[in-house]
Amino acid sequence: MRAFALAELQAAAAELARPDETRHKGVHQARKHLRRTRATLALGRSCLGSASRRLDDDIGQLCRGLAPLRDAQALIEGLERLGQGAPQELDAEWPEAIGLARQRRDDLMARALSRDPDFRRRRDRVVALAMRLARLDWESVDESIVAAAIVRSERRLLKARRRVERHPGEEERWHVLRRRLRRLRQQEHLLVQELPALYPGRTVPADEATRLGDAQDDALILRHCGRHTPFPPGLRQTLRRVARERLRAARAPAPPVMH
Repeated sequence: MRAFALAELQAAAAELARPDETRHKGVHQARKHLRRTRATLALGRSCLGSASRRLDDDIGQLCRGLAPLRDAQALIEGLERLGQGAPQELDAEWPEAIGLARQRRDDLMARALSRDPDFRRRRDRVVALAMRLARLDWESVDESIVAAAIVRSERRLLKARRRVERHPGEEERWHVLRRRLRRLRQQEHLLVQELPALYPGRTVPADEATRLGDAQDDALILRHCGRHTPFPPGLRQTLRRVARERLRAARAPAPPVMH
């Protein structure tokens, strides 16, 4: 687990070193590696101590700091998917939406790089995080600790599903459900790859992850049709209407409860 987490941090630093246009993808991949590191820490959370919890908080802070850059690129990807099979009313306006989203993304990246050229400061932070992670007491993590952590992740996912069923109109509950599902999938991936003897054999349904991912795209478009939108009023109204229809379809019926 220690080696797996260190490799994820090393990969995150490498992704942040990507040049030019590939930097957008690098930010996305770096955040994935950081989240996998956090998922690994969570498997040993009960015995790795307060140093592990502080490390997890700092990795989360770094990941959240990259979120606006990732959201700017994700908006473009969501619009591209929205354009596939979208109503005819969007055809004429879709190129303008893509162009405005790209301009916003490039502006955000330029500002970020002006404050942190080549993401050098962020990459140095990842290296420092890796040094702290390596010093944790990984020898204290045994099979029972990992097994209990997986059960905890499953229970948290179950609770998140039930909250969504009770309050399907609350966006934050869907966001939490997606995070819980992603965390369990990451942990199962680690077990299958590194510790197969501990894999419980209870997989997260792939169709649920896909459905929540599609819904996240539409929710992101809706957020960018709000107060700080890059889109003019007419285009904003069209995007909002189409995204709401798709979001409603993606979230119906309510997700099944795992027993």
